[in-house]
Amino acid sequence: MELSVVGLGKLGLCTAAYFASKGHKVIGFDKNAHRVGELEQKRCPIRETGLEMLLETAWDRFSVTMDLAEAVHRSDITLIIVPTPSGADGRFSNEYVEAVLRGIGPALASKDGFHVVDVVSTVMPGSSENVFIPLLEELSGKVCGEDFGLVYNPEFIALGSVIEDFARPDMVLIGASDERSGGMVERLYLSSCENEPHIAKMSLVNAEIAKLSLNCFVTMKISFANELASICEKVPGADVDAITEAIGQDSRIGGKCVKAGLGFGGPCFPRDNVAFQAFARGAGIEARLGPQVVAVNESVVGRLFEIVRQKADGGAKVALLGLSYKPGTHIVEESQSVILAEKLRDAGYKVAVHDPLALRSAKEVLGESVVYDQDVYSCAKDAGAVVLMTDWPEYSRLDWRRIESLVKDGALLLDSWRALKKVTFNGLRYTGLGIGAEASQELLHSAIA
Repeated sequence: MELSVVGLGKLGLCTAAYFASKGHKVIGFDKNAHRVGELEQKRCPIRETGLEMLLETAWDRFSVTMDLAEAVHRSDITLIIVPTPSGADGRFSNEYVEAVLRGIGPALASKDGFHVVDVVSTVMPGSSENVFIPLLEELSGKVCGEDFGLVYNPEFIALGSVIEDFARPDMVLIGASDERSGGMVERLYLSSCENEPHIAKMSLVNAEIAKLSLNCFVTMKISFANELASICEKVPGADVDAITEAIGQDSRIGGKCVKAGLGFGGPCFPRDNVAFQAFARGAGIEARLGPQVVAVNESVVGRLFEIVRQKADGGAKVALLGLSYKPGTHIVEESQSVILAEKLRDAGYKVAVHDPLALRSAKEVLGESVVYDQDVYSCAKDAGAVVLMTDWPEYSRLDWRRIESLVKDGALLLDSWRALKKVTFNGLRYTGLGIGAEASQELLHSAIA
């Protein structure tokens, strides 16, 4: 197929590169002249796992332009992947999507043949039928479902694993104005995915609701695991991992995302919860579960802070290992590690931080109020508490004997993901989130290194 991708940010460029690598002819559009220039020189302007290598296989079928009409005329399907920022009321703004549609409408008017406009950006339910279709019909003078089609086709990906998630999705969600448009997008994915995903085709509004619902349900599982962990910490002998591993075997629950640790963060999950609540209010319904999911999520940093406050000397140095909201990315948006750093700093602790990728991003938020260490051992030196935050695999492979020799005597090791619960420590006082107090002591003395 011939595709155009509008918006060459992290998701848009990964999408364009992936489809081009699978043999489709792709033209990308972006208003950012620097980004377009870098791509014209066959240089990757965005950091994402595997993207640079993917582009190397895609250049022959991938071109870029700053002319939106050209992108539409040279394609059968246009994928719109632009930001939809949250407003003060939590609802997503369609400002950037509508700006793109205002450029696409006249291009459709002058184009022969059927064209599919595929909105990938996350939008509020009702946007497609009440805003996007009327706008395109007005500007093009054509009829949706006859002369062109509209599809809502959001992705379910995570930063740091965008390409893998794109290649092997559990489901492809397609809301379509008409059967022809939905079928074209379905064939696009079936010809490109490396697995055989479930294709969920439905109306536009149902797809819009399904996108928000899925993300909110995932965060509900995360918050349940974290609330369970907070209970287990008060029960001698309890270990949240033993419990979640067992309940995850039940097909009604499933093991994905039922793992206690830090709360959810990043650019999608927190705002999707707030948007869903705003959507419910607009429908005249009080969303009662969502606010509790958010409340549990926000309580995790408070629990971590209290453990540090109770077990580390006031004013001591605290070393935070991991700043990104999840492993594999430099993104710190809504990162609980960054929130904890701010809270500790404001309470008078000396905060040192380390992350394999996110130091620069964190510095844009935290400024000069904390110490940034490129070397993890320097970060831990003389610390009264070491807090293992982001679950980077590199941290479980550290020389923890060396760290024991660098920290203050009797320093706290607070392990958010229990990655080190089978390690025997002599100097560090180990505390794992979700492990009852007596269980932590047993692990200290009896588990193998």
